[in-house]
Amino acid sequence: MPNSLVTGRQIKAARALVAWTRDELAEKAGVTAQTVKVVEKDDVVLEALASTRALLCRVLETAGITFLNGGSVGVQVVPREEGLRPEDLNASNDD
Repeated sequence: MPNSLVTGRQIKAARALVAWTRDELAEKAGVTAQTVKVVEKDDVVLEALASTRALLCRVLETAGITFLNGGSVGVQVVPREEGLRPEDLNASNDD
């Protein structure tokens, strides 16, 4: 999903999923906590906040967040574990 379409609500939800405070996200993104608060309240996706919203999305994505906009808007955590994922298991990688 393009970061330009991510809502403030999705960013807030993503922050909650990774258990970061507003201050922690702000520090990781190099912005103020007040800026994060303003972006999180942006439910209409204001163009003026696009670059900051994209920055916050990139930081959250590095923590394993994926932003969704299929049948409904949402977020999910994608585990970033080493090794094989269950869906990659097959007879060819049995030891």
